[in-house]
Amino acid sequence: MLFLIHRYRLLAVFLIAVLVAGLSACSLPGISRDASPEAAPQPRQVDIFFATDRAPDPQSGQYFGTERGEMSFGITHVGIPPGHVMGRKEQPSVFKFQWSPDEHKHIKVRDVLRLTRDDFFRRLTRAVAESPDGKIMIFVHGYNMEFAQASRDVAQFANDLKFSGPVLLFSWPSQGSLTGYTVDETNAEWAQADFVELLNSMLETVAAQNVYLVAHSMGNRILGRGMTALAGDRLPGDLIVFREIVMIAPDIDADVFRLDIAPRLARTGIHTTVYASSNDRALMASKAFHGYARAGDAGEGLLVVDGVETIDASSVSGGLLGHSYFAEDRRIMEDIFSLLQTSQRADKRFGLEAVDSPAGRHWTFRK
Repeated sequence: MLFLIHRYRLLAVFLIAVLVAGLSACSLPGISRDASPEAAPQPRQVDIFFATDRAPDPQSGQYFGTERGEMSFGITHVGIPPGHVMGRKEQPSVFKFQWSPDEHKHIKVRDVLRLTRDDFFRRLTRAVAESPDGKIMIFVHGYNMEFAQASRDVAQFANDLKFSGPVLLFSWPSQGSLTGYTVDETNAEWAQADFVELLNSMLETVAAQNVYLVAHSMGNRILGRGMTALAGDRLPGDLIVFREIVMIAPDIDADVFRLDIAPRLARTGIHTTVYASSNDRALMASKAFHGYARAGDAGEGLLVVDGVETIDASSVSGGLLGHSYFAEDRRIMEDIFSLLQTSQRADKRFGLEAVDSPAGRHWTFRK
């Protein structure tokens, strides 16, 4: 009797062992014998070098505010959420009861690292040297832009473009408000000297081989005037590293651009591209305020100037005001990518088609 009981126990243990082994070999939902649990997708960090003549924000002491200040330098670390879609600015929404950014859902400034001038240029020099073809993009933001927002926008722009070199943001003391337009105009003019000094420092300390200059909206005043001033101070050979000037929705008087800025830029030999739109309501407001057309207008007032390639971007989307289309429409992102990566002229870029008018030739996006 004891022998039979012992025998049945051995049989039971054997059956349990077989059952456990069988379950281990089965493909049960969510269970794999060989695979380890997958880690959840994490935000991607984008590092943006910055030079700013904003005064430090007295509230936080870390970011920068709206007042004029001495030049400061550093790196902003920005998180791009794992589910980010090209052209989408993922931000908290009160309609979704989101009160603060979550870096797994939103583009978020993680922190700001302030550096001494010497340390800044040492790090920037190393980043340029490690990039393909020694390249760097310098971006100048526009009107109604706080420092943190500019950092997020430029990080998204660099991420979506897949730009393979470091990106340097020049942030001037915009008021970051719709009502601050006239103060922004004054500060954009004031900041031009600091921008020129930044470019001079770049030429003297950073051995870049390919420098791409990009500006949006009112920031084009700083870029346009800054480059014409630099060209007047330097030898022509000094400017050979500047490969492209990209002016997006320039809030510049159209006649001033056509008669003064564009001819001077053309004499530098640097390829210049202007993106304009007839659906840019921010520039419509600027035209009404000033009484004259802007260089970023399209339609009947589209500016066609010798030495400048004009792209009519009226068909692309650009957010609520139609002004931020450079970072919110895949077609223009792809065109800027092609421009910066290959330096192909407009007649060689696949997404564009030529339009001939009495004023000359410009380009539009293919439908």
